[in-house]
Amino acid sequence: MNVVERDEEFSIMEGMLGVTVAGQGGALLVSGAAASGKTALLRAFGARAQAAGALLLQATASDAERDMPLGVMGQLLLGAELPDVDTTRAARLVDLVAVTVPTRRARVTLPATVVNAITELGGIVLEKAKERPVVLIIDDVHHADPYSLEGLLYLARRLDASRILMLLGESGSDLSGNTGSGAARFHMDLLRVAGCRNIRLGPLTRRGVAEMAVSFGGREQRWWGTRPLVAELHRIGGGNPLLTRALIEDGRGPGAGSGGPAGLVPGEAYEQAVTMCLFRSDTALRNTAWALAVLGPHAAHAELAEVLGVSRESAYRSLDALRAGGLLGSDWFRHEASRAAVLRSMEPGHRAHLEARAAEVLHEHGRAATEVVRHLVQAGPVDAVWALPTLLEAAERALADDEVGLALACLRVARDSCADERRSLEIRAALTRAAWRVNPATAAQHLPALTAGALAGRVSTRHAAELVGHLLWFGQVDQATAVLRAAEKSRAAGAAPGAGTPHRLDDVRLWLAYEYPGLPRPARVSGEASWGAGPARSAHERAATLVRAVLDGAGDDVVVRAEQILQGTRLDDGTVPALVVALNSLILADRLDKAAYWCETLFKEATARGVPMWQAQLASVKARVEVRLGGLAAADRSAHTAIALVPAEGWGVALAAPVAVAVYAETALGRLDDAAAHLCVPVPEMAFHTPDGLVYLWARGHYYLAAGRPYAALDDFRTCGDLMTCWDLDLPGLVPWRTDAAQAQLALGDERRAHDLAEEQLALVGPGTAWTRGVSLRVLARTLAPARRPPLLEEAVEILRETGHRLELARATDELARAHRELGGAGQARSLARKAQQLARECGVPAPAAPRPADTGTPRGGDGAWATPGGGRPAELSDAELRVATLAARGHTNRQIADKLFITISTVEQHLTRAYRKLDVQRRTDLTEKIRPAAGTGSR
Repeated sequence: MNVVERDEEFSIMEGMLGVTVAGQGGALLVSGAAASGKTALLRAFGARAQAAGALLLQATASDAERDMPLGVMGQLLLGAELPDVDTTRAARLVDLVAVTVPTRRARVTLPATVVNAITELGGIVLEKAKERPVVLIIDDVHHADPYSLEGLLYLARRLDASRILMLLGESGSDLSGNTGSGAARFHMDLLRVAGCRNIRLGPLTRRGVAEMAVSFGGREQRWWGTRPLVAELHRIGGGNPLLTRALIEDGRGPGAGSGGPAGLVPGEAYEQAVTMCLFRSDTALRNTAWALAVLGPHAAHAELAEVLGVSRESAYRSLDALRAGGLLGSDWFRHEASRAAVLRSMEPGHRAHLEARAAEVLHEHGRAATEVVRHLVQAGPVDAVWALPTLLEAAERALADDEVGLALACLRVARDSCADERRSLEIRAALTRAAWRVNPATAAQHLPALTAGALAGRVSTRHAAELVGHLLWFGQVDQATAVLRAAEKSRAAGAAPGAGTPHRLDDVRLWLAYEYPGLPRPARVSGEASWGAGPARSAHERAATLVRAVLDGAGDDVVVRAEQILQGTRLDDGTVPALVVALNSLILADRLDKAAYWCETLFKEATARGVPMWQAQLASVKARVEVRLGGLAAADRSAHTAIALVPAEGWGVALAAPVAVAVYAETALGRLDDAAAHLCVPVPEMAFHTPDGLVYLWARGHYYLAAGRPYAALDDFRTCGDLMTCWDLDLPGLVPWRTDAAQAQLALGDERRAHDLAEEQLALVGPGTAWTRGVSLRVLARTLAPARRPPLLEEAVEILRETGHRLELARATDELARAHRELGGAGQARSLARKAQQLARECGVPAPAAPRPADTGTPRGGDGAWATPGGGRPAELSDAELRVATLAARGHTNRQIADKLFITISTVEQHLTRAYRKLDVQRRTDLTEKIRPAAGTGSR
């Protein structure tokens, strides 16, 4: 057997064996920490002695067998190579004691039966020593039963006249400090016997660790002997042979590779070795290791002693023993894997008891609540007066420090510990607030109980106001208004509203009125009456006042108010809605630069603080800004980020916002299948009673328009118009529904209605530089004769350039290029078309190719443009219909036409159907008779 760095100890044993063979026996007590190599040393020497002709008697004591009378003596004799008569005699004596004599619990006079049994069993050993030397090896003797210890002392007192060598292995610094009174007396009595020696095995040195690494790691793998790896083995293993070998086994595992372990990572073998060390140690050491692992690295020795219920001196001895055993470095585990293994070795019930005791001790020592509750959470409900307030204090502090997981854990234990109904509702409200940061869907489970409590008047004003906001988030408007009425009634009856919340219910009324503008008129009257009643006192009220300013078209005042909110409001649970309103107000005011800056700033803060719900809400607003700026790919990413951070069921009615941006961006990027997939995400019906629902209808309408379904698009745009008119919320900056409906009418070929809608939108927008004016001018130009288009389009380009709407600028520039081509200005058309292409590329949109010199604006092919037989275009065909009909006449399939013109196959089919009707043809081949190749650029 390979025994590393134990040559000196082995030499001592051999010397004592020589003296024993000569006729004088002896005893050697081999001490050391658990798994320090005692067993390997004893077994190696036992094999040597047996080979030399000695009779080997071996036994291993166990804590589990401490109550078996003469159990170790029985192992020695019944497992040896003795004659049958001796074996039978020994078995009879052990059985007799086991049946007739109770386990020895105290230092009392030995029963006569035990005395006789020890005398006879000892006699068997002494008789064999006359025949040849006898070597007795007992491992873990500190676990031996009391009667066996008496038997060993019986033999020890007769060693000087017999050829018996006793080798006893024991763990711990000394038996007297770590075991019961019987073992302690055995230890002292044994050392008083003449010829008894005591040696202690220390940890392996670095040299020994290197030898073991090369031996067990493989001599052909040279890296095991390198200094860095040996140093790491020694640091983590602490010189403990068992732990060191386990680390080597983990390093030789499948993940190590052929070039050696890149970094020593304790694995399964190491964890098993730690557990083995723990259970081979005595109870005091095991309890100390468990208590230390539970308390953590910053525990004071006094706290450790109190948790264990022992003196400080006893705790110090146990810590010293754990250090000697390689588990501890200074006062903490050498590796976190050691602590994890120690914690996993505990029974759940014992762990809970130890955690509760640790919490109690730390609380008594004045530790911070956040430290104490980490143990309360592991312990479960604790029936102590101080426990509940400590949990609630720690939860509040954890939320302030953005430790949401700890806050939730504290609040759950507090909920399970609280028997008071009103206090329990407060805890549920706090649980809802904390869970909302991660996923509102998980917080929704508390809303029914809170709603019932609020309606019964058992919830404070602050919690009632929060509850109304949560119910509105999930579209539960009836419950929200009922809770609000109950809270107002309670306040009117003289109930205390709660500190700092005298005006909170008025703020909630304002939010209820303007977050859900589609509510019946009576629900809005109270809120409207409160507008402007004194200076704004909270972020909520300032945001509500800001909304009123937006609705009134206050212009620059909106930007000032929004920035005041953004600059003076800290990102928090109660302020996120107000901050989102401020950001949306900047978007409506067309201050995209400021909106982009604040979105990015707040999103970074939310990310740094690790709050998914804040990140998701800000990412959704960020996506809207990026769409307006023409950053379609960025907008699509932001929308996807928002939906990925919080699942759809957690978004409530607000889900309409990120889905709408994703649909619009993917539609504009030409990814109609992806847009259609997002439209399959179920949006709550109540979302269409909110402004976000309008944006969803607007985005879906544009998808329908791109997919060749203009009737469906027109229906969505008109629905937007009906709702906005009904709600008195007809804001072109939110949804320019008239302009969008005009585009749908153009797709249907109704230029007159399109013209009327565009004119009406322009009249509502008025003069100025609003982006909606630019878009409306572009659409209006499409309804006019070619000669009247350029002035409108030039103004649209100027407005859109100034406001930074790159996508709409690309579209307007492309329309202007087409207008100049149709009027014969080929050079200017080419220049504008190149600008349009560049803008479109920046937005990520497929742009029309620059025209050739001979291009007149009709679709190009390999053999030139096309015209009607009379030299002009068919007067009844629109531009879109002519382009599709021309390509069809040249033999292109519907898919090829769709790919070339960047439209859908459905749109191609609709254009062809109308072209057939207007040209009075029945099939594609008839088109060639109606349309022929043009001769040059001036043919139109």
